[in-house]
Amino acid sequence: MNKFNKDHLNALELAYSELVQPRKLIEYFEDDQEFKEWAEMGTLQDLRAALIAFERDELYDHCVILKNVLLEKLNESKTN
Repeated sequence: MNKFNKDHLNALELAYSELVQPRKLIEYFEDDQEFKEWAEMGTLQDLRAALIAFERDELYDHCVILKNVLLEKLNESKTN
């Protein structure tokens, strides 16, 4: 049972580490619109962190989407 738990935790850790890598993450989206919808669920802090990670990985097309979503959210927060 203990080995099962360790193996299970290792598998979860591997899956998580793949999801937090921008190059792996974008493989889960059908298109840019789906990526944008995902980004719109994030907070300002989430978007800033994602922008840094995507820029680091030189995924500039995705950076543009993240930045646009970030600016939209900033504008919304100023008008509310």
